[in-house]
Amino acid sequence: MKRNHPDIIKRTGIFLLCCALCLCSCASQELISGPDRSVLPASLQELSFEEHLDISVGYWDIDAMVKSTRPDGMTRYIEELFNITLHPMSVTWANYKERYQFLSFTNSLPDMFATITLSSTDNNDSATYSDLIRSDSIRSLPEDMSAFPVLKKMLEDAPSAQYTDGRYYAIPRISYMDPILGSMDAALLVRRDWMNALGYEDPQSFEEFAQMVAAFAIEDPDGNGLDDTIGYNVNNRIALGKWVILGIAPECNVYSWVEEDGRFVPSWTTDAFKDVVSAYRYLYETGGLDPEFYSKSPNTIREDFAAGRLGAMEYKSFPMSIMEVKEIWDSLNDKPFEECVDVLPIFPAPDGIRYSNSSNIFWSETYISSAVDDAKMERILALFEFLMSEEGQNFCHYGIEGEDYIRREDGSYKCLLNLEGEDGTSISLSTALAQKYPSSTLFANLATWDVCDWNSLDVNEMNSLLYGEYCTELGYKSAVWFRDNTVQLERPYDFLNFPKESTDQFSTNRAFEAFVNCIIGRQDAVAMWEDVLEEMRENGLEEYIDRQNERYWEYLGLSATAYEYHSGQYHVLQ
Repeated sequence: MKRNHPDIIKRTGIFLLCCALCLCSCASQELISGPDRSVLPASLQELSFEEHLDISVGYWDIDAMVKSTRPDGMTRYIEELFNITLHPMSVTWANYKERYQFLSFTNSLPDMFATITLSSTDNNDSATYSDLIRSDSIRSLPEDMSAFPVLKKMLEDAPSAQYTDGRYYAIPRISYMDPILGSMDAALLVRRDWMNALGYEDPQSFEEFAQMVAAFAIEDPDGNGLDDTIGYNVNNRIALGKWVILGIAPECNVYSWVEEDGRFVPSWTTDAFKDVVSAYRYLYETGGLDPEFYSKSPNTIREDFAAGRLGAMEYKSFPMSIMEVKEIWDSLNDKPFEECVDVLPIFPAPDGIRYSNSSNIFWSETYISSAVDDAKMERILALFEFLMSEEGQNFCHYGIEGEDYIRREDGSYKCLLNLEGEDGTSISLSTALAQKYPSSTLFANLATWDVCDWNSLDVNEMNSLLYGEYCTELGYKSAVWFRDNTVQLERPYDFLNFPKESTDQFSTNRAFEAFVNCIIGRQDAVAMWEDVLEEMRENGLEEYIDRQNERYWEYLGLSATAYEYHSGQYHVLQ
């Protein structure tokens, strides 16, 4: 047997040692070239991320991220920055409630997951929130949030998100930094070219609006000689009338609770809602309302508008929302979007005032599973603190600094991404990011939801790249018009966010379905609606309403000592 020569052994050992040192050097170099922790807010600089953690997250429609064979650049950036591995779980808008309910029953909820409970107009959703707490499925945030000042300030701005025990179990996903911007949640996109072709100015009453949208459906506004146009529809059926009702019975424009005669009642139980029922039957019978409004999906309705079939669509006027419609338009329509589409000003209500929508400052929430320990809770809160910071918002909207954008010396930003699509047409920055990083959908919306402040509406270089110049201009014009020309509705958000008793008989969904039946029915619409309410009252509607009011006053500590209820309202005891 041939023995190895000592020199060979020595040289081999030196070679292996060099390899080992090289590998160590490469690993060290890779670590050094990772995300610079200086991008973290000052509040996070002292936190230790030494322990590697696995964190699961549930979110809507992130299938591309889930199915990816390896994390994309944005995911790797976050994972390296926080020393975590993310495990995404995708849910759909059709199944997320049932999915999370099942996972709660089986004690297998993701470490953090986004859903809609507090900010929903449906009583059953707020009841689900209470169920999650009572079943110990979710855990509360720490009482001391001083280590996360951005997140702490956000919670202080949303006190209605507190549970009855005074603790926060939800991380609200902030949408509107200025309340007036919530008005943009109820807007109407209109075919201005159709209005011009038919000789219509901005409607100054519901009757004028009804006449205009009926003309869209009947008078061949596109001039092609075919009966192929539709007057008015709503992008999301369950938000029917969010814009139009502002000019009919403003407080009823969302199907939530309002204060009436000293107590809180569902808006659809008020006398004013009868005017809404009558108005929508009129829209339906005169042809202005899409005859198939009750059966079409949101995507179908957007395509109706983008393809040139629909003349007026209730939607949102945020630049991002308008851009989403424009991208479909550009793929289906030969006419330039900017020459055809405008945002229509709301017409005055019967009292002569133009009202604008009011929305909660947050929409939807993120919850932390009770299986999460303190170390993982701290890491999750640190992630949220970053995503809500200025540095994190730049990451969410512009991508990775140095790769996707740079900051100029004057403080402005320059995009480095290729904004040309495969067909040679230009695409928006947000679309380019989504194509490059499937995870951008998650990071852009996990801590905030389409966050809107006046800076995001500025018609500047980056916003124009994000959403397109015309979409940015249209969004800004809409926000300024609402601010300068309308009275924004006030809503009792403390009561709206208060967990209510679950109900099937008196749920918002059941009332809405009854409303739709009254619109398309053959009998007198108001008489049909009165029959609906009478049946509900016979089944205990008023008692149900009383219980929700009593629960709320008890929560405030006022029920037995400060108020009494008689003659249909609460009275302060002297």
